[in-house]
Amino acid sequence: MIKDLTKNELFLQYFPPVTGLIFVFVFVLLGMWQLDRAAEKAALLEIFENDAPYVHPTDYDSLHEFDRIETFGQFMPNRQVLIDNIPYDGRPGYFVITPFQPLTDGALSLVNRGWTPKTGPNDIPDVQLDGKSRTVRGLVGHLPQVAVRPGDAFAIHGAWPRVAVFPTLDEVATELDETLLPIVLLLHPDADDGFARRWQPDTTGPMTHHGYAFQWFTMALTVILIVVWNMRKKFASEQNKA
Repeated sequence: MIKDLTKNELFLQYFPPVTGLIFVFVFVLLGMWQLDRAAEKAALLEIFENDAPYVHPTDYDSLHEFDRIETFGQFMPNRQVLIDNIPYDGRPGYFVITPFQPLTDGALSLVNRGWTPKTGPNDIPDVQLDGKSRTVRGLVGHLPQVAVRPGDAFAIHGAWPRVAVFPTLDEVATELDETLLPIVLLLHPDADDGFARRWQPDTTGPMTHHGYAFQWFTMALTVILIVVWNMRKKFASEQNKA
């Protein structure tokens, strides 16, 4: 079958340029996707660097990452989650995730109070705080994520605080047996009752995606030049034969 195709003049005439055009189309799409990612990162950086006032959210589903919000309510210190395998300045430790009951919402929100070090394999740090009413401020965020997670998020279902490995919101909600709001509040660095906090957007930045886009567009241009060169070469060869 393949030998027959390699002897087919129609196949030999149209297969290379058609294949080249397909590659050009794919490379251009990838370049456009990288430009879209660059625009998203630029918008995210603008939100992060903006000194907008903190607002009381009314629609949590409409919030964007790094929006500045504040809410009044109470922490629930008896059911906290420690997210394991979080490095900070080269040291292993946990993110301390504390449920918070806003006064105006029936569902709980999760507050990331920051990072605390791990001093031993089975170390459980002291993360307790009181349940007094207070206003908490911070940035809209999410739980830390990983591409591949080894095993279940919660290996041990026992006493609190409970250690987890990169849990999702749904998994934390199941563990708490509560309904959760669809965001995680990253506690303000100056707020009390927190640990080490250095919230940052993705450090790759828009320029990285612009660089990737340039590479894809360069590959598309290279394929176009190769196709044109081959077609001109074949045309010249046919003219000489004539």
